[in-house]
Amino acid sequence: MSHATLDPVAFPTFSDEEMTCIAKMGDLKAYSDGEALYKHGDRDFPLFVLKEGNVAIIEYSTGKPRDVVVHGPGAFTGDVSMLTGRPSVISAIARGDCQAYEIPAGEIRRLMGEVPELSDKLLEAFQMRRQLLEASEFQGVRIAGSANSKETLQIREFFYKNKVPHTFLDIDEEAGKEALKEFGATPEETPVIACTEHIAKQPSLGKIADCLGITRTIDEHVHDVVVVGAGPAGLAAAVYGASEGLDTLVVDRMGPGGQAGTSSKIENYMGFPSGLPGAELANRGFLQALKFGASFTAPVIVRSVTQGEDGNYRVRLCTGQDVNTRTVLVATGASYRRLPIENCRRLEGAGVYYSATSVEARACRNSTAIVVGGGNSAGQAAMFLSRTAKEVKIVIRGDDLGKNMSHYLCHRIKQTANIEVMTHTEVEGLEGETHLAEVTLRNNQTDERTHLGCAAVFIFVGAKPHTEWLGEGVALDDHGFVITGPNAQSHPLWDLERSPCELETTLPGVFAAGDVRSGTTKRCAFAAGDGALAITCVHQHLSRQEQAATV
Repeated sequence: MSHATLDPVAFPTFSDEEMTCIAKMGDLKAYSDGEALYKHGDRDFPLFVLKEGNVAIIEYSTGKPRDVVVHGPGAFTGDVSMLTGRPSVISAIARGDCQAYEIPAGEIRRLMGEVPELSDKLLEAFQMRRQLLEASEFQGVRIAGSANSKETLQIREFFYKNKVPHTFLDIDEEAGKEALKEFGATPEETPVIACTEHIAKQPSLGKIADCLGITRTIDEHVHDVVVVGAGPAGLAAAVYGASEGLDTLVVDRMGPGGQAGTSSKIENYMGFPSGLPGAELANRGFLQALKFGASFTAPVIVRSVTQGEDGNYRVRLCTGQDVNTRTVLVATGASYRRLPIENCRRLEGAGVYYSATSVEARACRNSTAIVVGGGNSAGQAAMFLSRTAKEVKIVIRGDDLGKNMSHYLCHRIKQTANIEVMTHTEVEGLEGETHLAEVTLRNNQTDERTHLGCAAVFIFVGAKPHTEWLGEGVALDDHGFVITGPNAQSHPLWDLERSPCELETTLPGVFAAGDVRSGTTKRCAFAAGDGALAITCVHQHLSRQEQAATV
C-alpha cells in the first residue's frame, strides 16, 4: 500500500527541518534490496528514518508475508514496541536500495525528551499504527481454549491489560478445534498459546510474559521510588516521578490499568468528553510514563517490604529478587469481593465475573446478564453489556440507584430499554455444572424468590484492599485500608517528631495512594491525583535524606 494513501497521523513524513534534526542524532546507513533493517522478534531495534528509497513493513501472523505499508523518503519505521521494549511484531525490509538514518533504541527516549515536536509526532504515529494493525488481518498471539475456562480468561485479561495483540480461538467452535490440531494439543491441555514459533500448553502468566518480552530484568541499583501497582494512582505517580527525574520502577501483578482498566467506558474523567475505555486510559498513561523514562515489569507480585540499616527499603518479589529503593508507593488498589454464597468461587471465570470488558461480555451475548452493585463501575458495566445482551438486570440491596452512582449514569440507565433495576434484591444462589446456568434472586423485603436462566453475573460490590503483603510497620484501618497522614501520626506506630506527609504511612518513606488508602473516594480521577501528590511526598522524603547525609 502506498505511503501517500495512508492515515496521515499513523504515517506522517518529517519536514526538511525535522530531517536536519534527525541527521544530527542518527547515523546514515545504506541497505540493499531485500536486506532487513530489523526482523519480527527483534528487541531494542533502532528507529529508522528514510532519506532515500523505500522500506516495506511486513507481518507474518497468518503464516504468509503481508505488506502493511511501504515507507518512502521522510517516513520512519516503528510502533509502540519501541517504547515498551517488547519484541517487534513486524519486519522492515528494504525495497530496492535505500538510505536511512539509524537512531539506536537507547536514544529514542532522549530524542522524544529533547525535541517535543518530534515526540508528539512519534507517539501519535506509534499508537495509531498499532490500532490499525490490530484492526487488520493481523492475528498476533493465538490462544486456544474454552470461553468458560478460568485459566483461559486470566490469560485473555492479561493480554487485554498489557495491550498484547491476540486472537482467541474457542475450542467449542470449528476454528478452535482446527487450532488444537495445528498445535498438537488436546482440550485437556488448554489453554494453549502460539507465541512466535513457540507453542505453550497451560502456560503460567510468567512464562507468557517472558515469551512476549513483557517481563524486564530489574537492575540492582537503588531506585528513587518503587511503585507497587499500575492502576490510575500508580500510573500517575510513574508519569510525575519519571518526568521529574526520579528513578522510577513500577511493578504490577497483572499489567497497567488496575480496576479502572476493566471499565468498559469512563465518561466523567476530565479532558475526555466522549469518554474512553479504562484500558485505553491506562495504556496512554503507561506510554506517557515510558516516554519519560519509567521502568515497568509484570506480572510480578510483591511479597514484602523491609527497611535496611541504611534506611532504604528492600522490596521482595515473587521471583525471589530483592529490589532496592529509597521510597515505596503502595498503589495496589482494591478489588471486588466474592459473594458469600455457594458456587461463587467455583464458577469464577465461567459465568461469574468482576469486570465487564469485551473479553467477559462474550459470555452473555443475546442472553441475560445480571450486574450486582450500585456504584459507577456497575453502571458502566450495565451500559456496556446492554449493547450485546438481550437484557441486563441491575441488582441492588437498597431502594435508590442514585445513592452511590453518578447522576448521568443513573439517567442513562433509566433511558435504556433493555436494562431493569431490581431494588431490595440480593443474589441468593448460583447454579451450573461447568458454567453458570441459573441465578436465584431474593427480595429482601418480601422474601420472594425468582429463578432466572442466566449465563453471566458481574459483581461490583464490597471493595477489598490488596494489603496482605504489607508488614506490621504499616498500620491498617478496620477494613484493611492503609492509614496515612494525620491518622498515621496519631497511631502508636508513628514515633517521629515530625508530621507525616498527607500520603505517608506509619512507616516513614512508604506512601499509599488511590483506592488502597483509607478514607479515599473511589474514583479514577481521585486516584490519579493521589498518585501525583505521592511524588511530592517522595521528593520531601528524599530531600530529608540528603540533608541528613550532609550533617
